[in-house]
Formats: sequence, structure tokens, C-alpha cells
Amino acid sequence: MFIQFFCRNNIFVRSFRTTIFTSNHHHQLDLLRFISNTPDLNGFTVNYLKNKCGLSPESALKASKHIVLKSTTTPDLVVSLLKNYGITDAHISRIIICRPQMLLVNYKTLKPKFDFFNSIGFSGPDLGNFLVKDSTFLMSSLENRIIPSINYLRSLVKTDDSIAVILKKVRWGIHDAEGFMGPNIAILRNYGVPESIIRIYLLRQPQGLFFNSDKFKKVLLEVKEMGVSPSSVQFVLALHVLLTMRKSTWDGKLAVFRSFGWSEDEVLSVFKKYPLVMSNSAKKIKLAVDFFINSLNWNREEIARNPVLISLSLEKRIIPRCYVLQILFSKVLINEKGSGALICSEKLFLKKYVNKYNKEVPDLLKVYQSKLGSQRISIGSDDGQSVDYLLHN
Repeated sequence: MFIQFFCRNNIFVRSFRTTIFTSNHHHQLDLLRFISNTPDLNGFTVNYLKNKCGLSPESALKASKHIVLKSTTTPDLVVSLLKNYGITDAHISRIIICRPQMLLVNYKTLKPKFDFFNSIGFSGPDLGNFLVKDSTFLMSSLENRIIPSINYLRSLVKTDDSIAVILKKVRWGIHDAEGFMGPNIAILRNYGVPESIIRIYLLRQPQGLFFNSDKFKKVLLEVKEMGVSPSSVQFVLALHVLLTMRKSTWDGKLAVFRSFGWSEDEVLSVFKKYPLVMSNSAKKIKLAVDFFINSLNWNREEIARNPVLISLSLEKRIIPRCYVLQILFSKVLINEKGSGALICSEKLFLKKYVNKYNKEVPDLLKVYQSKLGSQRISIGSDDGQSVDYLLHN
């Protein structure tokens, strides 16, 4: 059976052969049938799927078109195996909906694979989520496919915890990690990207390593020509942003910056400093830049110094903090100006700007929490005045 993996961005289509039932499992073939004309068997299958696997009547009926159960022996073993490895009932239902044939796979075939994943710390809800996305890997050879793929990933990221991080983000690598990712990793190495940066890329955006190698190399050279150093994290972040973005989308975001007076060179300078700024939607960029320029009276240079601010949530972070800073500034409790209060962690912000002034402003925490809890925060204070706290550097 050929299973095809499609990149969301239509960069590549790859296929490989997966043997579902080997010669050792021919005795299962009489269990796997498409729907027959035997009402009793169909009813038995539907009831099992509903009562044992938790499927709705509609889902059970649909799944019964792909399998006919003559006995509960093998299905019971499969369901029991899933539960023993921490797979939740909700995950089991979704797995069977996606691939009801799994109920007929030999227990002796499945258990060693679950044992292996458990040995690298990949089990429970994490494995359940993975199986919902793609359970076909359980039909792959443990010795010839799964273990070599995991060993290849381990050679790159060193620890099993890191492997689990990758598997949560991308499922294709478990089938043939070296075959899919190896060519692009070789390209990164050839252009001077250090192993430490490759590791970061693999942990943060492993999907990028599955792109067509010609496309991957072309975009990599574009990033290099921008002047981004291959030895920096920014290099692989910029690479990934451009790999996953259409030119028309890039041009649309560039147009937003230009509408506020930015030149293309200024935008590229910001992109090289913080590539993820262009991962924001054009709408998000417009709202953020408009707020900083028109509500906080910043200039382009101030935004460019800390472009990460554009990626932060206005309603859940920037504006609530501005309310706090406005109160403190009006009471002459602070006189510092800059973006540090907006960029720092929540823990540090509470410590430095909220809890520190409990005596002077007893309700400050309540005010801050009320703004955080607002579903929609208008740009303005409660009395209708604009938030005019200026955060100039």
C-alpha cells in the first residue's frame, strides 16, 4: 500500500511502501473485510465500536464500512494495549475513527512498538495525539524503519526528550527521518550552519526540513544574500519564515510597513534582527504599529529597536501593562521610559511594577487583572482619555 505525505505548502509529495500485514500475519486477512451483506456481523461491529471504543452511532456506522468483526478477541487486546500505555478513551475513539483497521492488527506486532516508544519516554497523551494524526507508522517495521529513524533523530538532538519534542510537532520523520530530512540538513551544513543551530531549528520548526531540497536551497541562498549570518539563530528563523510564506503574502506585509513610512531596507533590517516579525498577519502588524505610533507616540526607530513587540498581544499584554504604567507614572512612582516593561516576563512585570507598589496603589493588581480578563480592550482609559503614557527610550 502506498501512503503519500503532502506538505501543506505543496512543496513536495513523497510516497513510500508500507506493508500492513506481513507474511506472518496472513491469518488476519479473513478478519479484514469491507462491509458485507450480513446484517448480524454489521450490527455486531457497530455495537462493539460504540460500546467498547466510544464511537457515536454515526461514526460507528461509518467505521463499520471498513471492517467486519467476527470476534472481540483481537480488538479487545488492541484496546487494552492502548489503555495500558496511557492512551485516553477520547484518543482511542479518535484513533479508531481515523483508522478502524487498527483493531485487527496482531497484538504481538503492536506491543514491541509501544514498548519501544515507552522506553524513550513517548507515551500517554503525547503518543495518543501522535496516533490520532498518523497511526500508519505502527504498520512499519520496528527494526527496519522506526528504530533507524529514532536513532537518526537522536544523532541530531542527542536526548530522548528532544526527540519527543520533534514527534509532537511533525509525524513524517518517524517513517524515514534520514531520507526526508537528511538532504536539507546536508545543505545547512554545506553553507556553514553550525550543528547547534541545526539542532535549534529541528526542535523549533522541524517541518521546514521536509521541504523540497531545491526550494530549500534557493530560499537559503536568499537569506544568505540578505546578510544574515549562517551561524546565528536568526538565519534558520528567517529561512523558515520565507519557506512557508508566499511572495504575495510577504508583499502584503511589506505594504503595511510602507504605509507607516518604512522603507524596504528598514523592513529588511527589522526582519534580519527578528525574522518572526513577518510571521504575524498583515492585520496584526498594522494594529501593533498603529498603536505604538499613534497611541504611544513612538517613532519607527523605537519600534525597530525591539521588533518583538509587534508579535506580542495588544489586548492580553501590551495594553493591560500600559494601564499599569500609566497609573504609576501619574502618581510619580516611576519615571523610567522604554519598552522593557512591555517585553519582560509576566513574573518580572508583576514583581517590578505591580506587587512592588501594593501600599501606594492597593487596587493595582485588581486593575491589571481586570484588563487581562477583558475580551476586548479599547484603546483608552476608563474615563475616556487615551492611554498617553509615553514609553520613549
